[in-house]
Amino acid sequence: MEPATREVFGNIAPWMQAAFYALMAASLALLGWRLAQRARLWHRGRPGELATDWRIWLGRLALYALAQRRVHRRSLGGVLHLLLFSGFVVLTIGTTLLMIAHAGPVNFHVGRYYLAYELTMDVFGVAFCVGCLLALYRQTFRRPRSLGHAIGDWWLLGTLLAIGVTGFLLEALRIKYTAVPPGHGQWSPVGDFLQRAVLRGMRVETAQGLHLFAWWVHAVLVAGFLATLPLSRMLHAVVGPLSIATRPARAMGALEVIELAEVERTGRIGAAAIEDFHRQQLLSLDACMECGRCEDACPAWAAGKPLSPKQVVLDLRARLDALRPGSASADSVSRGPLLAPETLWACTMCQACVSECPVLIGHVDLISDCRRSLVAEGRLAGAPAVALRHLGGRANPFGEASAERMAWADGLPIRTVAAGGPCGLLLWVGCAGALDPRARKVTRATARLLLEAGVDFAVLGPEEQCTGDPARRLGDELLFQQLAQRNIERLNGYGVKQIVTPCPHCFNTLRNEYPQLGGNFAVQHHAQLLADLVDRGQLRPAPAEGGPITLHDPCYLARVHGEVDAQRRLLVGGRPDRRTGAGEDRPPRVDLREMPRSGCRTFCCGAGGGRMWFDEPPEQRVSHQRGQEVLATGATRLATACPFCLNMMTDALTALDSGQQVQVLDVAELLAQAIGS
Repeated sequence: MEPATREVFGNIAPWMQAAFYALMAASLALLGWRLAQRARLWHRGRPGELATDWRIWLGRLALYALAQRRVHRRSLGGVLHLLLFSGFVVLTIGTTLLMIAHAGPVNFHVGRYYLAYELTMDVFGVAFCVGCLLALYRQTFRRPRSLGHAIGDWWLLGTLLAIGVTGFLLEALRIKYTAVPPGHGQWSPVGDFLQRAVLRGMRVETAQGLHLFAWWVHAVLVAGFLATLPLSRMLHAVVGPLSIATRPARAMGALEVIELAEVERTGRIGAAAIEDFHRQQLLSLDACMECGRCEDACPAWAAGKPLSPKQVVLDLRARLDALRPGSASADSVSRGPLLAPETLWACTMCQACVSECPVLIGHVDLISDCRRSLVAEGRLAGAPAVALRHLGGRANPFGEASAERMAWADGLPIRTVAAGGPCGLLLWVGCAGALDPRARKVTRATARLLLEAGVDFAVLGPEEQCTGDPARRLGDELLFQQLAQRNIERLNGYGVKQIVTPCPHCFNTLRNEYPQLGGNFAVQHHAQLLADLVDRGQLRPAPAEGGPITLHDPCYLARVHGEVDAQRRLLVGGRPDRRTGAGEDRPPRVDLREMPRSGCRTFCCGAGGGRMWFDEPPEQRVSHQRGQEVLATGATRLATACPFCLNMMTDALTALDSGQQVQVLDVAELLAQAIGS
């Protein structure tokens, strides 16, 4: 038997080969020209805010582009995308290898390699075709409301399916007219099956003629796909990896820091026009595939607010398109603000959209930049504007006097850093923990637990000021930097190195955003420290009394920082088994009933992004949706680890008035009850 191989251009005349190369060159040139047009639009943005470390690029591309980490989270959508992606990639690589073997100095397309190659191409060709069929089925019969759809999607999926089908037809016709030996043909199982089941009895001359016709159909389809790729949803196949690789190397919870020197030079804060965004942000707009994952995860959208993260991206992309010379949409799109103010203020900045996006689009960054522009123009009014004035005047959003910051400590032996002596650990109380009547109870419970465990700690007391988180989330970047710089100078002046706080928002700002301004501290959330104290035996909780309990994970603890174990260790004892809720080395202290949306995929309470200081109708309160999930568990207690979540969920469960009394407690309060402190 002859060594297994085949001609690359078998049955194709030399002049046809030349015509083929000309066709491919023209389609690739058109593809390149259209991509260059998009690149010129991206270049209209501001420079900077771009990940440039090749190690970050490789890591992200491996995790999010090749491994598709965020795509395989849906049943049908995940499966079909895996099939399409794997088939597309392998078939593209296989075609490239075939051309290298044909045009290169050595034809390695022979023998066992060739047989393995043929089998691999058949397997992934089937995966590709099945993925196309599933996508067509989903678009026709099971299309989610959040999934983008356009007439061009039918052309795209139809073209891809036709490319796959004609590829197998070509294989079957080639096997037929070249009389491939059965021992070789079985390594091309699909083509071999087709030529035996469908082409049996066909004359060789007929097979050759059909092969030539199908070859040209296949070539034209491929050329058409390449030429129109930038005009279809498949643009994300090119731009998506670029967005993934170049997204700013900031922690999820850290917004961009604005250089005051740049503000003085340009007189501009935030994004008032599409060109005010960074180039990477403009690039990321073209990476959106309209999958709708961000919209499905958005608490504001779920509550009926006028905010869809997907639509934010699409609206901004329309503004980008309007920059094209001669664009028909330029006049209609260029007038008015980039995004409606009610859309911008609806965002809780919970980062759910960001954590779901397969191509790492920074929706929150886009909204934050627009908010900054509105605040700079004085277009924020009502209660949130009052909160900003309080932040500027009294360094807290509640407008309370600094002397009130120690009211929570009445009767407790709490020392302040100013009292002197080394401070091993600073308890950062936070504005809510110091000034909100309900949150003060959490601060007292935390302090009593630290005293019980013999932890050496101190507080700033009246010297503590807001971290600036509300100012930054609402869009007043300059006020944030003023507060942050004062706090950093004070903390450095006292030699503070380690900080613990009961507030996830303070935790995020101190840990992720203060380093942007030179403030580097070791920061823990109080759930983390308390869990460690329990593990070390410095706190010994007894089995908890009471009914079943459920846990609401704060967004800026679980989703942003990935901390999901500490709060559960405090409840169940030991590191929890996520299936049973039991500790790994002891019986569970409580009957923990997890909500469907928990851990890193928690659902927001509605207070983030400055929403704590907005008035909104009850039917649009995010906390009410979360309250329904709490009630569905049948739990009689709700645990959380955030003062804002504590208040929002208490109000929601009270307003729902279901007759099911649910007590809302912080994990520190539950732990204090368990040890009798």
